[in-house]
Amino acid sequence: MARTANYEAKIETIEAKIQKKKDEIKKLKAELEEVKAKKAQADYKELLDYMSEHDISADKVLEVIKN
Repeated sequence: MARTANYEAKIETIEAKIQKKKDEIKKLKAELEEVKAKKAQADYKELLDYMSEHDISADKVLEVIKN
């Protein structure tokens, strides 16, 4: 005699797993954006420190970049 499968329960289980993974991805994306923002802040601070140490103004930097 063939076993009957409870497809509805299997479907629900798989859908729940998919939702869990989607939630994990959403959290990871938020964490990634936070880390990227912190990196950008650190890079900006490093740039400002360098400019200050070498007495370079923002106008001078823009002039060099544009030319």
